[in-house]
Amino acid sequence: MSPRVREALTSIAISAAAVVAALIVSMTIVAAAGKAPGDAINAMIDASFGSERQFGAMLAKAVPLTLASLGWVLAFSVRRINVGLEGQILAGGAVATIIGLKLTGLPAVVHLSLLVIGGIVGGAAWAGIAAWLWAKRHVNEIISTLLLNFVMIQIISWLVTGPLEEPTHTLGQTSPVEQSARWPLIEAMRLHWDIVLIPLATIVVAWVLSSTRIGYRLRFTGANKDFAAYSGISTTKVAALALVASGGLAGLAGSSLISSSPAGNMADNFSANYGFEGIVVALLARNSPLGCVPAALLFAFLKQGGGLMEARVGVPSGLVLVTQGLVIVLVAGSTFLLQKSHWRRVDATKQPAARLTAAEVA
Repeated sequence: MSPRVREALTSIAISAAAVVAALIVSMTIVAAAGKAPGDAINAMIDASFGSERQFGAMLAKAVPLTLASLGWVLAFSVRRINVGLEGQILAGGAVATIIGLKLTGLPAVVHLSLLVIGGIVGGAAWAGIAAWLWAKRHVNEIISTLLLNFVMIQIISWLVTGPLEEPTHTLGQTSPVEQSARWPLIEAMRLHWDIVLIPLATIVVAWVLSSTRIGYRLRFTGANKDFAAYSGISTTKVAALALVASGGLAGLAGSSLISSSPAGNMADNFSANYGFEGIVVALLARNSPLGCVPAALLFAFLKQGGGLMEARVGVPSGLVLVTQGLVIVLVAGSTFLLQKSHWRRVDATKQPAARLTAAEVA
């Protein structure tokens, strides 16, 4: 078995073990609260797989989770930490809403395409602010992307209660975007065709990172920035580009949330924490683009099942957040332990050579 295959299988096993351990701890909490863990699990399963529409609702939640997690993976490929995915989702959704409201009389294909492109541009532009601050002013991207989230939250609040508010000015939301700017609907599952973004975006990101020149530069920069610069790669430009592209994927998620939502409009907090949860999905996937899909489906299952679990069993849906937190801790902890074990093995292999050299010198 090749080292790469062994490493991939180890990563899958660790992530699966982290999920199982987190679920066991969560169900233990349920039992300690006097509720039946089996009833809680059945409620979550029914919420996601009880009918075609419930299954469609779960898949709909997986779309922004996958796109946001891919955005994190792309930025982290150059070891940049983009914690501003939430704000970039909001920025992309805001631009998409403006296009969906203000452009009228266009063919559906053109209008929807413009909305999607606008979402990507909006998210990329918002991430571009942090990328510029990092590249030109040496501002830590963790701080800038985090603070830009709060700025965009206030901008969205102003838009939905000000210039873009619906005509009655009483609901704190926009009017629905034009029907021509909406993703077509799969009637049986009440699922929109933006579901195709999951395989398309995943394949594109995986292909770019593994099989293209820019992907090589991204991975090289992330692996050894100094040596990449010595080899002639403009590491600052490459890293800034990764941050911008990361924001573009988040903006695509924002446009999807607008154009595939039942109401088809923009309101406060329409991003529903998908940006932050996308980071958790990427961590569970161990920064693998292909791994983001099953990880996103798992978290969509947890989000979908939390409400019914609370209604049927009386278990707070906040337990889902506990499970997510446990997954983060367990995955991060296992990664640290693996690295520590690897360092010990490397040191052990070096010691005999060192002793031999000393003997030869003597």
